[in-house]
Amino acid sequence: MLVLVLLVLVPMLILFLISLGMEVGRGQSVWSLDAYASILTDPLYRKVALTTVVIATAAMVVQLVIGVPLAAVMAFKAGRFEVPLLLGLVVLDELNPVVRVYAWRMLLGRNGIINRFLETIGVIDQPIDALLFNEVTVVVVLSTGWITYTVIPLYAAMKAIDRKLFEAAADIGAGWWCMLRRILLPLAAPGIFVAVLLVYIPLFTDFATPTLVGGTSGYMLGQAVNDLILKQGDLAQGAALSNLLLLASGVVAAIAFRLARINKLES
Repeated sequence: MLVLVLLVLVPMLILFLISLGMEVGRGQSVWSLDAYASILTDPLYRKVALTTVVIATAAMVVQLVIGVPLAAVMAFKAGRFEVPLLLGLVVLDELNPVVRVYAWRMLLGRNGIINRFLETIGVIDQPIDALLFNEVTVVVVLSTGWITYTVIPLYAAMKAIDRKLFEAAADIGAGWWCMLRRILLPLAAPGIFVAVLLVYIPLFTDFATPTLVGGTSGYMLGQAVNDLILKQGDLAQGAALSNLLLLASGVVAAIAFRLARINKLES
């Protein structure tokens, strides 16, 4: 608890004090909520927040659509390939995130591998610029970059499920959709909750991926914080936006925890 207080609560308190925008005038310290008011009333930040929510939600949905079947295969069907698949996911995550993003730039860029291949086989006459610097590209890169943290909690939750439940459900005529909805997803709800905490919340603050592959259309709140602090030197607004993101993260965590409890009780 002492470590948590020193390394988590104290920095959060300092960040909050900075966000109040302490101003020194005439020898007296003046505190203000102007930074919060400026962010909450600026239509530009509302637009960026909407873009961030859309991109983060889309990336999370894509990862769950891929991660749930992959985790189920690893937990119930992979057999001797279970450990190699798990290790493959871990090794995939060991690669530096910036290196992965630049690899996507080499793949999707104007002079990238895909464009050159399509030109070589005569499908296109000139490079396709739409492959890079858009919201779809940001969603794809974010999804592949965080897929490990989605699959592993789901896999751990599914490994705890008794396979006899599926056999019993099949014996009374339940189809795959019924077993998915009434057995797999409710019992895997704790894994989904952990995946949301590990992935969905950090997606809101990611700034490297949208900067390198998103362009202006994929501008997100993480970039806004980075620009406010490092480019504009506005510590108060940068700290205020960080605190608002922290508050939003707490709301998301509370909702995910509540849904996980409901699903567990219904199961």
